[in-house]
Amino acid sequence: MQNGHPPDKPYILATGEKAVSRLDLLERIFGPATRHLLSAAGLSPGMRVGEIGCGIGLTAQWVAMHVSPGGSVTGVDSSSEQLHIAGKSATEAGITNLSFREGNAYETGLPRDSFDLVYCRFLLCHLADPAKAVAEMSSLLKRGGILVCEDHDDDGIFTEPATHAYKRLVEISNAVNRSHGLDSCIGLKLPRLFREAGFTQPEAKVNQIAVLRGEEKRFWELTLREAAPAILAAHASTSEELDAICEEMREIAQDESILLMLARVTQVWARKA
Repeated sequence: MQNGHPPDKPYILATGEKAVSRLDLLERIFGPATRHLLSAAGLSPGMRVGEIGCGIGLTAQWVAMHVSPGGSVTGVDSSSEQLHIAGKSATEAGITNLSFREGNAYETGLPRDSFDLVYCRFLLCHLADPAKAVAEMSSLLKRGGILVCEDHDDDGIFTEPATHAYKRLVEISNAVNRSHGLDSCIGLKLPRLFREAGFTQPEAKVNQIAVLRGEEKRFWELTLREAAPAILAAHASTSEELDAICEEMREIAQDESILLMLARVTQVWARKA
């Protein structure tokens, strides 16, 4: 048990090589807003930064370049497959101030009171006890250090005009999250989580990305396919329905008259007192 919560169930999405194409697309979509957020929060050369739930390390690479000279980045992830790809990619890019280690969001294994900035994106939505993870990240910060988190809420995903596929996507996602003890609207709760962790003056903004065309419009289709085993295990849909939804999503991606709202992302940052 974790603060009264059951242990986290297995990660819903793919890891390792099977996840690379989706994570590359995710970074293309959400990376620009993340980079703007980190800059606004105070990322600067010389900082020691930790990224929790770093995945294949795409954001960590950008951060490592922007804390040079003199700064360093440590990425933490629970998947050894993700970390293998992250380490190989950083080495190939010639980035020497970036390291990775295996750990979980509740017990990162990183030194306390040591980091100038700690960051996570789309991590808390996968955790049964997000408050415990926020407390862990806070403990890693020096006094005056900056915590930066961003996460989405499923209710922010829709199309105009409305479509059956995206209505069902939200319903299915909510059902799977409930079965895993996860919060589908965790993004909107980030300011409260920060305050509960002792951050008295969090800053917040909401970013929402709309697309009419391009590969980005297939992001949720790819995500749904990766999540299919978890969806079926939760009895939230059937193989036949998932195939039909993905086919409708592919058709929507080709129809430039349909506006897709990818997600509503809440971004929060604050300094440790």
